[in-house]
Amino acid sequence: MLGVAVNTLLVIIGGFLGLLLRSRMKPELVNTLISAMGLVVIVIGVNSAAGVADTLAVVICMAVGAVIGHCIGIDDFFDGLGERIRKKTEHTRFGGGRFGEGFVMASVLFTVGSMTVVGSVEAGINHDCTLLITKGVLDLVSTVAFTAAMGIGVPFAFLTVFAVEGALTLLASVVSPLLGADVVANMSAVGGAMFIGIGINLLNITEKKIKVNDMIPAVLLPVLYTPLADWIGGLL
Repeated sequence: MLGVAVNTLLVIIGGFLGLLLRSRMKPELVNTLISAMGLVVIVIGVNSAAGVADTLAVVICMAVGAVIGHCIGIDDFFDGLGERIRKKTEHTRFGGGRFGEGFVMASVLFTVGSMTVVGSVEAGINHDCTLLITKGVLDLVSTVAFTAAMGIGVPFAFLTVFAVEGALTLLASVVSPLLGADVVANMSAVGGAMFIGIGINLLNITEKKIKVNDMIPAVLLPVLYTPLADWIGGLL
């Protein structure tokens, strides 16, 4: 769990530094930075989703995941959590920002992709934390930039980082047979689709926000979908 702890700590440190920088930024610069980060997130999303071999996996996982997320009220939960945190911080130097978007964006960005999955599996099976620590350094830089732009919601993603990477690491010996290259690729593609939605929200391209929060369960569904699809394909 050393790699998980280091990655989590680096996100917290990055958030602290970002909040310090944010207090010295003019609103115009913050808005410009938010737009820049929106474009960056879209680029990341396109890169993650492009070239995926199993497009059907993305379609099914996104659809089923969105239904699950809506039924259990993930978006409503984050909205309520964001409002409570906003009220507690609105009269402090860390007040303001876009908590919900920042938290979800950072949670997805820091936990979806091959580095998270492979790094956690390596740490759990081989006790090799190199990849997770390397990812933590990248997350540190990203957290500083995103926190400066979006506020306190971003560093709260350390909770998601710790939970997801910790769970994957602890369960690596059990679930590693399911996390082959196809599973990781499908998880990254689903995450890429979510990144694009987040980027669109950051840029305010549409009047109605995309409820990316409700799509979070979709990221995990390739773990079930990919082996099931392979089994059905073998029967046919």
